[in-house]
Amino acid sequence: MMKKLFTIIIIGMFIAGCGRKEVLLEEDLIPRFDKAMEYFERGKFLRAKDEFDYIIMADPGSKMANESQYYKSESMFQMEEYDGASNGFDRYARFSPDYSKIEKARYRICECAIFSSNSYQREQSQTHYALEQLQMFIEDFPKSDLVIDAESAILDLRRKLARKEYEVGRMYLKLEEYDSALVYFKSVLNHYYDTAIADDARIGIVFTHILNDNRLGAESYYKTQKDRFLSDEKLNEAEILLQDTEAGLKLAQYYQLYK
Repeated sequence: MMKKLFTIIIIGMFIAGCGRKEVLLEEDLIPRFDKAMEYFERGKFLRAKDEFDYIIMADPGSKMANESQYYKSESMFQMEEYDGASNGFDRYARFSPDYSKIEKARYRICECAIFSSNSYQREQSQTHYALEQLQMFIEDFPKSDLVIDAESAILDLRRKLARKEYEVGRMYLKLEEYDSALVYFKSVLNHYYDTAIADDARIGIVFTHILNDNRLGAESYYKTQKDRFLSDEKLNEAEILLQDTEAGLKLAQYYQLYK
């Protein structure tokens, strides 16, 4: 009985000691956290990142470490280290109880993907990833003030993807691979019909038929699409293209391939 009691006392002392040690550790780290926040607020993000990283390593799983994770990620974001920032914000969002900061962290993940995406001339997997993240953000935070920014960002990314498809179509047009050109121009209309470049795709299809000696196809397509143009200026451009090529292609029309 005495042995059992002695064991309980030892365990209790051990637990109390651990708890006291944890409190002391957090107290010791408070000045370090304050210094890190001072660096952060002064825009010294590299110094801030190092200080926050020390706290995370010294006391993992604590509330202070969790806060440090957020500000470390924000420091990396400000330094344009988007991969590391995105991973850090993801870790923060998984374990933090702070809904407001989770919302901000999730949107930062979207921004990291946006800023990491290539220009339209290059590979676009990161652009598609950014779109997925933005759509998930809107679904998870439908009442957020950031939804307007998310929707605007989605439109910009979709314009980029539409431009990519359109330019590939133009490339095939220059190569006189008309069937492939039509595939890409039609892809713009199927997937990005609400972007301004949809009108350029319509003109591209008209022009493809003309270059492929399919005058009837060009005129027929124009008639089916003229009420769907988003821009009166682009509609007029399509009409002029048909009129100017009625008697055959001229040098001015070939120039349109490269403008």
